[in-house]
Amino acid sequence: MSNSQSQSPLEVAIGVALDCHGRVLVACRPDGKTSAGQWEFPGGKIEAGESAREALGRELDEEAGIRVQRARPLIRFAHGLGAVPVRLNVFVVEDWAGRVHGREGQLVRFVQPATMRDPKALPATEVILNALALPTDYLLTPPLAGSVDEADWLARLDKALATGIRWLRLRQPKLSDTAYQALAESVIARAARVGASVMLDRDAAMVDRLGAAGLHWPAKALKQELSRPVSLDSWFALSTHNAFELGQAVEAGADFATLSPVRATSTHPGVVGMGWPEWLWNRGDKALPVYALGGVMPKDRETARCHNAQGIAAIRGLWPN
Repeated sequence: MSNSQSQSPLEVAIGVALDCHGRVLVACRPDGKTSAGQWEFPGGKIEAGESAREALGRELDEEAGIRVQRARPLIRFAHGLGAVPVRLNVFVVEDWAGRVHGREGQLVRFVQPATMRDPKALPATEVILNALALPTDYLLTPPLAGSVDEADWLARLDKALATGIRWLRLRQPKLSDTAYQALAESVIARAARVGASVMLDRDAAMVDRLGAAGLHWPAKALKQELSRPVSLDSWFALSTHNAFELGQAVEAGADFATLSPVRATSTHPGVVGMGWPEWLWNRGDKALPVYALGGVMPKDRETARCHNAQGIAAIRGLWPN
């Protein structure tokens, strides 16, 4: 076991400060510091007796000369990709006072978030960017089969999009590939009108062919091949049910995951929900955004966020009546 693997993670508070144009504040690590020349979101070590939020305010003042007025937790995760293992407590800074400048002599600037998807950024920056890009709600579509009328189903989809759904998974396990592709074409076109993203659950070739946002698989679909099936230009997500599968998602390079079930659902009769404490234990500090799935409703959004979830994923909870 390497020294970095045996160490306890260093607790760090990180701030993703947004300006009115949606750009993020970044800094270049100065000469003489570890990882000099690499770009990072400002932040630093949480001192003894400090909360993560208190450390955030102190660090952004010391580094960038700004006083945090309003911030919300984004994600908490750990990784050992740098010189020492760290646990990052990441906040979105929505309002601040002061003039932004590098108080330690470092270069600071505002950039579009995509600019930070760069080899010159610190390791695991993409995890923060993924959490920043993903919404709170992730809709999983109900079955379109049997007596369900397709026109009515599509009308309900349009209603969901009109109410603000911006990410969805087209989950239709009972449809043939041909029928699934035909439905996907219609769903993607409808989603595109409002700038929504559609995840498919068949194969990478269909994602590329239809121009979908990405691929969402059950964890068991990985089998023994822990590898990412789509390019980095597409999103990749996995459905997981425990800490082991969530760890597999990280190893496979998934951009995000769902973890279920929080509660028992009619979709999986006989499966007992794990409850929020066990959900949090399984989620742990894995390095990817994770949605809480299984019997959750819009009223559970804040509870989910308090348990280090990206938000909620649901069928009935997000599908219009």
